[in-house]
Amino acid sequence: MKIIEWIKNNWSIVIPILISIIGIIFTGLKDFILPNIFKPKLRITYIPKAPYKRAPIILNPGQIISAFDRFRVENVGKSTAKNCRCQIYQVINSKGKYLDLQGFPLRWASRPDFRADFSKTERLNIGRGEREFVDLIYMRSDDTTKMFLSSYDNVFMGMGDNIPIDDYIIKTIISGDNFKPYFVSFKIEKKPELCGFKIKLLGIKN
Repeated sequence: MKIIEWIKNNWSIVIPILISIIGIIFTGLKDFILPNIFKPKLRITYIPKAPYKRAPIILNPGQIISAFDRFRVENVGKSTAKNCRCQIYQVINSKGKYLDLQGFPLRWASRPDFRADFSKTERLNIGRGEREFVDLIYMRSDDTTKMFLSSYDNVFMGMGDNIPIDDYIIKTIISGDNFKPYFVSFKIEKKPELCGFKIKLLGIKN
């Protein structure tokens, strides 16, 4: 009863306090709790068969036959994954040496238009339940000494788009506006197969 009486006698103080508390709760719900409940969640997969692997592909009849490998990114969360991008995070060769390829942008398979503006080409939204492929690496019969990374042709990166044939651990990073980055590691063996390189998905960290 004393509390009720105090509230009645001091309503000019209580109301601002209640409004502040409601504001804090609303902000917490809007900025932290609800986004965490309804956030996007990515499932990354790689299987050594089509459509993850494609071969042979004739680029110029009678001249170049190639094969490529890609991995799939599926949004199994409850909201759209916004402005997704994929880049090389680390490349380690068989001698344990780190190659200077950090930040190399890998190409979304659904964005093949190299004439488009790079900032729009590299990023895309992945809606709830949607799937997208990332082109990882490909081989060319006209240069069998290298592994080629799939990039956007109109981007000057100050680094090459290929690495010498070797055994590698390649770690990629998938990031976006409204989810924590995913680090995806692959093992790539230097001995190619008819359908492309031998690749194994090692792990995913988020």
